[in-house]
Amino acid sequence: MPEVPLNVRRLPWTGPNGEPEYAAPGEVDSFADREEAHTISMAREDARYALAMVDRSDASHEDLRKLVRTLVDGVVCVARVAELREERLNDPSYGPAVRALEGALRKALRQP
Repeated sequence: MPEVPLNVRRLPWTGPNGEPEYAAPGEVDSFADREEAHTISMAREDARYALAMVDRSDASHEDLRKLVRTLVDGVVCVARVAELREERLNDPSYGPAVRALEGALRKALRQP
């Protein structure tokens, strides 16, 4: 994976030539967050649809091939979202706060 420039966020879309696009924190965060959430939501809907299609006796091989392509696209998109989130978690400007929050949540979950 290419090194991510510091103090910028890689966006969940690419430029015209397929290159990553970046923005300074705060510039497009809410829009990018909505795009990531939409990507995950669509993948979940596609998975539910796939489960329903598998049980249909009238689903053709072509229908199932299209479905597999859709599911693969969804997996690729969700993996990209996971990579983007990992980059943000590893960003030095976010890291300490994220680790502190994680520690507090782990501690709270261990207590009765």
